[in-house]
Amino acid sequence: MQAGSAAQILLAWEDPEKLHRGLVNAKFTAANLAAVRRRGWAQSVGEREAGVASVSAPVRGPNNKVIAAVSISGPMERLSRQPGRIHAAAVVATAARLSEHLAKNNK
Repeated sequence: MQAGSAAQILLAWEDPEKLHRGLVNAKFTAANLAAVRRRGWAQSVGEREAGVASVSAPVRGPNNKVIAAVSISGPMERLSRQPGRIHAAAVVATAARLSEHLAKNNK
């Protein structure tokens, strides 16, 4: 988990020790992950592969713990160089619906 928006999501809410271990050789920084936590979503542009963009949001399980990420990815020409600005709201809403579904079915 060293690159991409899903990796940012999965690391952003980890405990500090695991978060800092995850940053070794990562293409993003602790400051990037702090911004991800504030916004509630992550974006990647050419981070994993040239010409590919993605947006991810956290899926939460029991106790509000981040257990997965919902993502969309595609060519930059389709998602743009700022995919979060255009697509984050839809990805966050989808992740929230999935989190709600998991919470209901985990009772």
